[in-house]
Amino acid sequence: MIHVQSWKTELANDVKFDKNLKPYDFTYTNIDKYDDRSDWTFSYLSEVSKEIITVSYNPEAVSIAINNYEYGIRNLLNYNLPKGKILIDATTLSLPEILHLFNLLNNKRRSFDVIYVQPNGYTELKTEGIDQIKSFDLSDDGLGIQQVPPFVGYSANSMLFFFLGFEGHRFGAIINSDEFDTRNITCLLGTPPFRLGWENRTLSSNYKQLAEISSNSNARFKFAGANDPIQTYEVIDQVYQSACYEKRSLCLAPFGTKPAAIAAAQFAVNNINVVMLYDYVKKKNKRSSGQDLIHTWSFQYTDRN
Repeated sequence: MIHVQSWKTELANDVKFDKNLKPYDFTYTNIDKYDDRSDWTFSYLSEVSKEIITVSYNPEAVSIAINNYEYGIRNLLNYNLPKGKILIDATTLSLPEILHLFNLLNNKRRSFDVIYVQPNGYTELKTEGIDQIKSFDLSDDGLGIQQVPPFVGYSANSMLFFFLGFEGHRFGAIINSDEFDTRNITCLLGTPPFRLGWENRTLSSNYKQLAEISSNSNARFKFAGANDPIQTYEVIDQVYQSACYEKRSLCLAPFGTKPAAIAAAQFAVNNINVVMLYDYVKKKNKRSSGQDLIHTWSFQYTDRN
Protein backbone atom coordinates (compact mmCIF):
# COMPACT_ATOMS: atom_id res chain seq x y z
CA MET A 1 0.00 0.00 0.00
CA ILE A 2 1.07 3.63 -0.38
CA HIS A 3 1.03 6.41 2.20
CA VAL A 4 2.22 10.01 2.41
CA GLN A 5 5.56 10.10 4.20
CA SER A 6 6.30 13.83 3.90
CA TRP A 7 4.83 17.06 2.53
CA LYS A 8 6.78 20.11 1.33
CA THR A 9 5.24 23.46 0.33
CA GLU A 10 6.89 26.49 -1.28
CA LEU A 11 5.89 29.54 -3.29
CA ALA A 12 6.35 29.22 -7.03
CA ASN A 13 8.01 32.66 -7.17
CA ASP A 14 10.58 31.57 -4.59
CA VAL A 15 11.78 28.49 -6.49
CA LYS A 16 15.47 28.47 -7.33
CA PHE A 17 17.09 25.83 -9.52
CA ASP A 18 20.47 24.17 -9.29
CA LYS A 19 21.53 23.76 -12.91
CA ASN A 20 23.79 20.86 -11.93
CA LEU A 21 21.12 18.91 -10.04
CA LYS A 22 18.08 17.07 -11.37
CA PRO A 23 16.64 15.22 -8.38
CA TYR A 24 14.19 13.14 -10.44
CA ASP A 25 15.08 10.57 -13.06
CA PHE A 26 11.71 10.80 -14.79
CA THR A 27 8.38 12.60 -14.45
CA TYR A 28 4.89 11.59 -15.62
CA THR A 29 2.87 14.52 -16.94
CA ASN A 30 0.30 15.52 -19.56
CA ILE A 31 1.54 17.33 -22.64
CA ASP A 32 -1.59 19.51 -22.96
CA LYS A 33 -1.27 23.04 -21.59
CA TYR A 34 -4.42 24.92 -20.57
CA ASP A 35 -3.27 27.84 -18.42
CA ASP A 36 -0.38 29.70 -16.83
CA ARG A 37 0.26 26.86 -14.41
CA SER A 38 0.66 24.33 -17.21
CA ASP A 39 3.37 26.41 -18.89
CA TRP A 40 5.14 27.13 -15.61
CA THR A 41 4.94 23.52 -14.45
CA PHE A 42 6.38 22.14 -17.69
CA SER A 43 9.35 24.51 -17.38
CA TYR A 44 9.78 23.48 -13.74
CA LEU A 45 9.68 19.77 -14.59
CA SER A 46 12.30 20.27 -17.28
CA GLU A 47 14.61 21.72 -14.62
CA VAL A 48 14.12 19.01 -11.97
CA SER A 49 13.73 15.86 -14.08
CA LYS A 50 16.07 14.06 -16.46
CA GLU A 51 13.22 12.68 -18.57
CA ILE A 52 9.62 13.76 -19.19
CA ILE A 53 7.09 10.98 -19.89
CA THR A 54 3.63 11.91 -21.18
CA VAL A 55 0.52 10.06 -20.02
CA SER A 56 -3.04 10.20 -21.37
CA TYR A 57 -6.07 8.03 -20.56
CA ASN A 58 -8.58 7.06 -23.25
CA PRO A 59 -11.93 6.17 -21.61
CA GLU A 60 -13.52 4.91 -24.83
CA ALA A 61 -10.72 2.40 -25.49
CA VAL A 62 -10.11 1.84 -21.76
CA SER A 63 -6.42 2.31 -22.40
CA ILE A 64 -3.61 4.56 -21.29
CA ALA A 65 -0.95 6.04 -23.56
CA ILE A 66 2.55 6.35 -22.09
CA ASN A 67 4.81 8.28 -24.44
CA ASN A 68 2.22 7.54 -27.17
CA TYR A 69 2.43 3.76 -26.64
CA GLU A 70 -1.02 2.34 -25.87
CA TYR A 71 -1.57 -0.05 -22.96
CA GLY A 72 -4.91 -1.67 -22.23
CA ILE A 73 -5.71 -1.25 -18.55
CA ARG A 74 -5.54 -5.01 -18.05
CA ASN A 75 -2.06 -5.01 -19.59
CA LEU A 76 -0.70 -1.94 -17.84
CA LEU A 77 1.39 -4.02 -15.45
CA ASN A 78 3.40 -5.12 -18.49
CA TYR A 79 4.75 -1.57 -18.75
CA ASN A 80 8.48 -1.62 -18.08
CA LEU A 81 8.83 0.96 -15.31
CA PRO A 82 12.16 2.81 -15.60
CA LYS A 83 14.61 2.74 -12.72
CA GLY A 84 15.22 5.85 -10.65
CA LYS A 85 13.35 8.47 -8.67
CA ILE A 86 9.79 9.12 -9.85
CA LEU A 87 7.69 12.32 -9.91
CA ILE A 88 4.01 12.53 -10.88
CA ASP A 89 2.71 15.91 -12.05
CA ALA A 90 -0.84 16.09 -10.66
CA THR A 91 -1.22 19.66 -11.92
CA THR A 92 -1.79 18.60 -15.52
CA LEU A 93 -2.85 14.96 -15.12
CA SER A 94 -6.52 14.15 -14.55
CA LEU A 95 -7.94 11.73 -12.00
CA PRO A 96 -7.89 8.61 -14.27
CA GLU A 97 -4.20 9.04 -15.12
CA ILE A 98 -3.28 9.66 -11.47
CA LEU A 99 -5.34 6.67 -10.37
CA HIS A 100 -3.73 4.28 -12.84
CA LEU A 101 -0.22 5.54 -12.14
CA PHE A 102 -0.79 5.09 -8.40
CA ASN A 103 -2.09 1.58 -9.02
CA LEU A 104 0.85 0.73 -11.27
CA LEU A 105 3.44 2.01 -8.80
CA ASN A 106 1.73 0.28 -5.90
CA ASN A 107 1.80 -3.02 -7.78
CA LYS A 108 5.44 -2.46 -8.72
CA ARG A 109 6.23 -1.68 -5.05
CA ARG A 110 7.74 1.70 -5.87
CA SER A 111 7.82 4.90 -3.86
CA PHE A 112 7.34 8.23 -5.66
CA ASP A 113 6.66 11.96 -5.30
CA VAL A 114 3.62 13.94 -6.45
CA ILE A 115 3.66 17.64 -7.31
CA TYR A 116 0.69 20.00 -7.52
CA VAL A 117 0.76 23.74 -8.28
CA GLN A 118 -2.12 25.88 -7.01
CA PRO A 119 -3.40 28.75 -9.18
CA ASN A 120 -3.81 32.34 -8.10
CA GLY A 121 -7.39 32.35 -9.38
CA TYR A 122 -9.98 30.64 -11.57
CA THR A 123 -11.77 32.02 -14.62
CA GLU A 124 -15.24 33.30 -13.79
CA LEU A 125 -18.18 32.90 -16.14
CA LYS A 126 -19.25 36.31 -17.44
CA THR A 127 -22.92 36.99 -16.67
CA GLU A 128 -25.13 40.04 -16.65
CA GLY A 129 -27.38 41.40 -13.89
CA ILE A 130 -26.77 42.35 -10.29
CA ASP A 131 -28.41 39.23 -8.86
CA GLN A 132 -26.37 36.70 -10.78
CA ILE A 133 -24.70 33.92 -8.79
CA LYS A 134 -20.93 33.84 -9.37
CA SER A 135 -19.93 30.79 -11.42
CA PHE A 136 -16.79 29.57 -13.13
CA ASP A 137 -15.87 28.77 -16.71
CA LEU A 138 -13.48 25.84 -16.25
CA SER A 139 -14.60 23.00 -18.50
CA ASP A 140 -17.09 21.75 -21.07
CA ASP A 141 -19.16 18.60 -20.61
CA GLY A 142 -17.44 15.40 -21.63
CA LEU A 143 -18.56 11.78 -21.95
CA GLY A 144 -20.61 11.90 -18.77
CA ILE A 145 -20.20 10.14 -15.45
CA GLN A 146 -18.68 6.69 -15.75
CA GLN A 147 -16.96 4.18 -13.50
CA VAL A 148 -13.19 4.03 -14.00
CA PRO A 149 -12.00 0.44 -14.61
CA PRO A 150 -10.84 -1.57 -12.75
CA PHE A 151 -12.38 0.38 -9.83
CA VAL A 152 -15.94 -0.61 -10.67
CA GLY A 153 -18.88 -2.18 -8.86
CA TYR A 154 -22.63 -2.18 -8.34
CA SER A 155 -23.59 1.45 -7.98
CA ALA A 156 -27.12 0.68 -6.75
CA ASN A 157 -25.86 -0.64 -3.42
CA SER A 158 -23.02 1.81 -2.95
CA MET A 159 -22.55 4.71 -0.55
CA LEU A 160 -21.99 7.85 -2.63
CA PHE A 161 -19.34 10.36 -1.54
CA PHE A 162 -19.20 13.47 -3.76
CA PHE A 163 -16.40 16.07 -3.58
CA LEU A 164 -17.78 19.56 -4.23
CA GLY A 165 -15.94 21.88 -6.60
CA PHE A 166 -16.57 25.10 -8.51
CA GLU A 167 -18.73 23.47 -11.21
CA GLY A 168 -22.28 22.80 -10.09
CA HIS A 169 -23.24 21.17 -13.40
CA ARG A 170 -20.99 18.23 -12.53
CA PHE A 171 -22.82 17.73 -9.23
CA GLY A 172 -26.15 18.13 -11.01
CA ALA A 173 -25.29 15.35 -13.45
CA ILE A 174 -24.81 12.82 -10.69
CA ILE A 175 -27.83 13.70 -8.57
CA ASN A 176 -30.08 13.60 -11.64
CA SER A 177 -28.78 10.21 -12.73
CA ASP A 178 -30.90 7.11 -12.14
CA GLU A 179 -27.77 5.03 -11.58
CA PHE A 180 -26.82 6.39 -8.17
CA ASP A 181 -28.63 6.49 -4.84
CA THR A 182 -28.43 10.11 -3.70
CA ARG A 183 -30.87 9.77 -0.81
CA ASN A 184 -27.97 9.28 1.62
CA ILE A 185 -25.27 11.19 -0.20
CA THR A 186 -22.21 12.54 1.62
CA CYS A 187 -20.58 15.73 0.30
CA LEU A 188 -17.02 16.90 0.94
CA LEU A 189 -16.37 20.63 1.23
CA GLY A 190 -12.75 21.74 0.95
CA THR A 191 -12.20 23.92 3.98
CA PRO A 192 -9.90 25.61 4.71
CA PRO A 193 -9.89 26.44 0.99
CA PHE A 194 -6.92 27.41 -1.18
CA ARG A 195 -7.76 31.01 -0.34
CA LEU A 196 -9.94 32.52 2.37
CA GLY A 197 -13.51 32.86 1.14
CA TRP A 198 -13.26 30.33 -1.68
CA GLU A 199 -15.44 27.92 0.30
CA ASN A 200 -18.27 30.39 -0.32
CA ARG A 201 -17.61 30.12 -4.05
CA THR A 202 -17.98 26.35 -3.81
CA LEU A 203 -21.29 26.68 -1.98
CA SER A 204 -22.67 29.32 -4.36
CA SER A 205 -21.60 27.29 -7.41
CA ASN A 206 -23.54 24.29 -6.10
CA TYR A 207 -26.43 26.02 -4.34
CA LYS A 208 -29.15 24.77 -6.73
CA GLN A 209 -27.95 21.18 -6.43
CA LEU A 210 -27.58 21.41 -2.65
CA ALA A 211 -31.11 22.81 -2.38
CA GLU A 212 -32.39 19.92 -4.47
CA ILE A 213 -30.79 17.16 -2.41
CA SER A 214 -31.71 18.81 0.90
CA SER A 215 -35.38 18.59 0.02
CA ASN A 216 -35.49 14.87 -0.75
CA SER A 217 -32.49 13.23 0.87
CA ASN A 218 -30.54 12.77 4.07
CA ALA A 219 -27.41 14.58 2.90
CA ARG A 220 -24.36 14.67 5.13
CA PHE A 221 -21.32 16.95 4.93
CA LYS A 222 -17.66 16.31 5.68
CA PHE A 223 -14.83 18.84 5.78
CA ALA A 224 -11.14 18.61 4.93
CA GLY A 225 -8.50 21.10 3.81
CA ALA A 226 -8.77 21.79 0.07
CA ASN A 227 -5.03 21.22 -0.38
CA ASP A 228 -4.67 18.47 2.25
CA PRO A 229 -4.75 14.89 0.89
CA ILE A 230 -3.76 13.47 4.29
CA GLN A 231 -6.82 14.82 6.11
CA THR A 232 -9.01 14.04 3.10
CA TYR A 233 -7.82 10.42 3.17
CA GLU A 234 -8.84 10.17 6.84
CA VAL A 235 -12.29 11.58 6.06
CA ILE A 236 -12.74 9.11 3.19
CA ASP A 237 -11.83 6.31 5.57
CA GLN A 238 -14.57 7.41 7.99
CA VAL A 239 -17.18 7.14 5.24
CA TYR A 240 -15.64 3.86 4.04
CA GLN A 241 -15.94 2.30 7.49
CA SER A 242 -19.62 3.25 7.56
CA ALA A 243 -20.11 1.67 4.14
CA CYS A 244 -18.35 -1.51 5.25
CA TYR A 245 -20.56 -1.68 8.36
CA GLU A 246 -23.63 -1.51 6.14
CA LYS A 247 -22.06 -4.07 3.75
CA ARG A 248 -22.00 -1.57 0.91
CA SER A 249 -19.24 -0.46 -1.44
CA LEU A 250 -17.96 3.12 -1.37
CA CYS A 251 -18.56 5.15 -4.53
CA LEU A 252 -16.16 8.11 -4.78
CA ALA A 253 -16.85 11.09 -7.06
CA PRO A 254 -13.77 13.32 -6.51
CA PHE A 255 -14.85 16.34 -8.59
CA GLY A 256 -13.40 18.92 -6.18
CA THR A 257 -9.79 20.00 -5.77
CA LYS A 258 -6.89 18.01 -7.21
CA PRO A 259 -5.32 17.30 -3.77
CA ALA A 260 -8.65 15.73 -2.76
CA ALA A 261 -8.60 13.65 -5.95
CA ILE A 262 -5.07 12.53 -5.06
CA ALA A 263 -6.37 11.27 -1.71
CA ALA A 264 -9.25 9.47 -3.45
CA ALA A 265 -6.88 7.74 -5.87
CA GLN A 266 -4.60 6.71 -3.01
CA PHE A 267 -7.55 5.36 -1.03
CA ALA A 268 -8.92 3.36 -3.97
CA VAL A 269 -5.53 1.75 -4.52
CA ASN A 270 -5.16 0.82 -0.84
CA ASN A 271 -8.66 -0.60 -0.25
CA ILE A 272 -11.21 -3.02 -1.71
CA ASN A 273 -14.83 -2.32 -2.68
CA VAL A 274 -14.13 1.23 -3.82
CA VAL A 275 -15.84 2.45 -7.00
CA MET A 276 -14.29 5.45 -8.69
CA LEU A 277 -16.34 7.87 -10.80
CA TYR A 278 -15.22 10.44 -13.36
CA ASP A 279 -17.06 12.49 -16.00
CA TYR A 280 -14.21 13.22 -18.44
CA VAL A 281 -14.94 16.93 -18.77
CA LYS A 282 -12.93 18.88 -21.33
CA LYS A 283 -10.70 21.47 -19.73
CA LYS A 284 -10.95 24.97 -21.16
CA ASN A 285 -8.01 27.13 -22.13
CA LYS A 286 -7.13 29.87 -19.64
CA ARG A 287 -9.23 28.12 -16.98
CA SER A 288 -7.00 29.52 -14.24
CA SER A 289 -4.45 32.28 -13.82
CA GLY A 290 -1.02 32.43 -12.24
CA GLN A 291 0.77 29.96 -10.00
CA ASP A 292 0.86 30.12 -6.22
CA LEU A 293 1.89 27.36 -3.82
CA ILE A 294 3.76 24.24 -4.94
CA HIS A 295 3.00 21.09 -2.98
CA THR A 296 5.26 18.05 -3.11
CA TRP A 297 4.06 14.89 -1.38
CA SER A 298 6.40 11.93 -0.97
CA PHE A 299 4.53 8.63 -1.17
CA GLN A 300 6.13 5.58 0.41
CA TYR A 301 5.30 2.00 -0.54
CA THR A 302 4.97 -0.40 2.40
CA ASP A 303 3.82 -4.00 2.62
CA ARG A 304 0.53 -4.63 4.39
CA ASN A 305 0.84 -6.02 7.90
